Amino acid sequence: MSSGSLLTAALLVLSAGGQLAAQDAWPAYTAPFQRGPGFYLAFWKIFALLFIVWMWVKSADWVSRDSRELGEAIGLPSRIWNPVMVFSFLIGFLAAVTIPIFFAGGLVALLAYAGPFIAYVAIRNGKVTDDQKVFTPSHLKNWFANLGKRTRKARDAQHAWQMGPQVDISAVGPLQMENQQALIEARQSPAYVSVKYLLADALSQRTERIMLDYTAEGVGVNYLIDGVWHNAAPKVHEKQQLDRQLGDQMLAVLKRVCHLKMEERRARQDGKLKLEFGGTKYDATFSSQGTQTGERAVLQFIPITKHVRTLEELGMRDKLREQLPELIGPGHHGLVIFAAMPGDGLTATWQAALRSTDRLMRDFIAVEDIHKREPDVENVDCSKYDSAKGETPEGVIPKLFLKLPEVICIPEIASTEALKLLLKYIVTEDRLGIISLKAKDAADALLRVLALKVPANEVAPILKGVVYTRLVRRLCETCREAYQPEPALLQKLGIPQGRVQVLYREKQPPQPGQEKKKGEPEICPDCRGIGYKGRIALYEFLVVDDKVKEALVKDPKAETIKKLARAAGNRSLQDEGILLVALGTTSITELQRALKQ
Repeated sequence: MSSGSLLTAALLVLSAGGQLAAQDAWPAYTAPFQRGPGFYLAFWKIFALLFIVWMWVKSADWVSRDSRELGEAIGLPSRIWNPVMVFSFLIGFLAAVTIPIFFAGGLVALLAYAGPFIAYVAIRNGKVTDDQKVFTPSHLKNWFANLGKRTRKARDAQHAWQMGPQVDISAVGPLQMENQQALIEARQSPAYVSVKYLLADALSQRTERIMLDYTAEGVGVNYLIDGVWHNAAPKVHEKQQLDRQLGDQMLAVLKRVCHLKMEERRARQDGKLKLEFGGTKYDATFSSQGTQTGERAVLQFIPITKHVRTLEELGMRDKLREQLPELIGPGHHGLVIFAAMPGDGLTATWQAALRSTDRLMRDFIAVEDIHKREPDVENVDCSKYDSAKGETPEGVIPKLFLKLPEVICIPEIASTEALKLLLKYIVTEDRLGIISLKAKDAADALLRVLALKVPANEVAPILKGVVYTRLVRRLCETCREAYQPEPALLQKLGIPQGRVQVLYREKQPPQPGQEKKKGEPEICPDCRGIGYKGRIALYEFLVVDDKVKEALVKDPKAETIKKLARAAGNRSLQDEGILLVALGTTSITELQRALKQ
């Protein structure tokens, strides 16, 4: 049928219907209930819904602020409760407006708002102290008594701990209730804000540790920046200088957050806390110890970061990175040693070196003390032992042999029996063993292995090499100064004449009568006047050849090993450091300082 025919038929039907209606052929329709004329509003219903929405907005805002302040410490984080408060009400409200009976819909909207809010308050009050509980009879009584009486000054005083720089401090412990109690008591101290000033000043300068030395005269403050201690004079109060009284109050705050005895000033105490500043989170350790002149407290910061630096980022040259697979790459077996001085990047090198290997093709297993854990490396299984319970690595290693791993890694090895088991496994199964330890240089690392009382004729034949690292500070590229070196200096450094036109050094203080350059700041904004910013690693590879193995058995002396290594073409730390000096990465004075350690 055509569209014209359909239209004609529709018109005929409508015409016939109209005639029947006019003749009362169709009975009149009667609605089951009478409706009004429509097009009107019930304002009291709108106001009731708006009141529920207003209550929800105020309550959700309070939950958001309260969970940010206390949530992490009591197990009610804002990242969970904010969505609960928002989406539960939105879903309930949308359901409520579809219900034709107003009172039923209003009840649904009210429950969607009040249910999550009451649940949060009930759980929260069960985890905080009595003075922190809300919507209790005493809290409501106090609130109504002070209604309209709180001035801006009073409100500000109530949250005085929030003043100062944006530094978030969290207590660390097994019980969230105790953590919250410690943080609440610490915040009540007037020195809490001073602690925030100290932490912000230190962290903004990339400080690794803060040392507070208490004497009868006052408090000395030192920052460890890029491995070097510097005197510091932080501003910890708007009007008051850091004196002994304020320093004692600040120390009490730190001890309380770390669950330590505030009155104990002689015995050693150790604790932990967490910090967040400038978008970076830190694990921090705190220790205090009595001294002859008073007390010393040290606060160490460990940034929490997901970025793992590669060997190239750490400073290992291309040629050395190409040489590393000859020690720990596939198809190689024997014992390889990673070594460094304390604080010279051994952990970072260990982690980066393992990540550079083919862990997907070979089975790697690490043996670690749970109290000295190394950062996790993907596809490296970790077998743990607890030295505090008397467990030892040699108790774990035999079980690993059943899995026939191709590589066994033991960081910070200190057990003779563990080393003997590892050596036996390497020889029997033709596998690779990787260990790490503290040493002064690569030659000293070999002697440290012998110091574990393992016969030299057993360990020397399977030694492959040593990867040694030491950190030097980078010159600040903003304020470093170029100078033309004397030919005698270049000759002493072994740099061919004409190869380098200028060397660099840290910014020197102005000479008497010397005018400052126009627009030059008094203190470099990048390095804060230190002259250095950041560190880079020097790497020394010592390949253990037959002559070195023979020396370890017959004449195990550091100087003998160094001479043989140099004759075989191994570059020393000094050689690697001079290359960085020639490139302008560091200075001669910094290289001398680092090599003297």
